[in-house]
Amino acid sequence: MECAAEADGMRVNTVHPGVIDTPIWTKLSGSGGRNVPIDPNEVAKVGVPLGRVGHAHDITNGVLFLASEASDYMTGRSL
Repeated sequence: MECAAEADGMRVNTVHPGVIDTPIWTKLSGSGGRNVPIDPNEVAKVGVPLGRVGHAHDITNGVLFLASEASDYMTGRSL
């Protein structure tokens, strides 16, 4: 919003992925500090607004959109 107010043509976007299905879930410590695979689908059911796990292509598609000219009128502010 600050850059939009300055009219300097600069856009700033951040990406904050939620639960993404990657191999890291097999390396996280479960309860009691044991290295037990954690099911990302179960985590996503309770901790993700969409209720499902995301995949790398979901993040990639969003980043590609934000980096493209197709998003040049977005400010992130809603009325």
